[in-house]
Amino acid sequence: MADYDGTPSFYTSNEAFEKFLGQTSYYEGLQDNVVKVVSHANPDAITEMGTGTGKTAVRLADEFPEAEVHGIDNRESVVDISRENANKLDLPNLTFETADMTDYVAEVESLAEMVVCLYSFHHIPDPLERKVEFLEHCYTTLPNGGHLCIAETFLTTDARDELARREVRSQWADRGLEGYASTFWAALDDIDQAAVEHAQQVGEYSREHELEAGDRVRERDDEYLISKQWLVDQADSIGFDVVIAEPVNALGDGIVLLRK
Repeated sequence: MADYDGTPSFYTSNEAFEKFLGQTSYYEGLQDNVVKVVSHANPDAITEMGTGTGKTAVRLADEFPEAEVHGIDNRESVVDISRENANKLDLPNLTFETADMTDYVAEVESLAEMVVCLYSFHHIPDPLERKVEFLEHCYTTLPNGGHLCIAETFLTTDARDELARREVRSQWADRGLEGYASTFWAALDDIDQAAVEHAQQVGEYSREHELEAGDRVRERDDEYLISKQWLVDQADSIGFDVVIAEPVNALGDGIVLLRK
């Protein structure tokens, strides 16, 4: 049961992702609704920005075999894992590339019909103008009628003060408990003492990691979150039509779907 003790603080391996973040109710719920949005848009091509180990890109390629799916991440090590996963599953419509998402949208001539950012938009570092530039480049390079789907954790305030830090602290306390609960039940495979203890350890790891993530967000360690309203206002001013701007759960997660 110690096989996960040395996992990295970010989910950069299949084992770590599948056992922890990939089992949480909030990740699964957010991913499920992104897939629902994509299914209604029915694009011929999809690009996922910040794909990580590729779980969402793999699912999109599997569920939409007629669409070309391209995953982008700036970490070569996780892109290698993504490629291995795609090869094992024999998904010919899925490719991966090592690239920074902000550089990619600034340099590519034309984006796919659907661009997905799942828990990755907040990784665009300060200043906030960089997030605005990302949106502007997406608008310029998306085809007419193309969509940008941002699935993210949102704050209710755009301030960078003690009020915002208190909100993050409160929000992540709830996420820590939810992370524990959802991964505990996902890991429980029997009701004997050893199985229960194992599930408790998995849940506690998830809780600790979520609280650590909250500390990073609170200290603005390149993890600055924005409000859903800020994103809607910026997108509207750039020229996007805001199709959806709705919560997914009570933990701050939501989806904003923009159309050019």
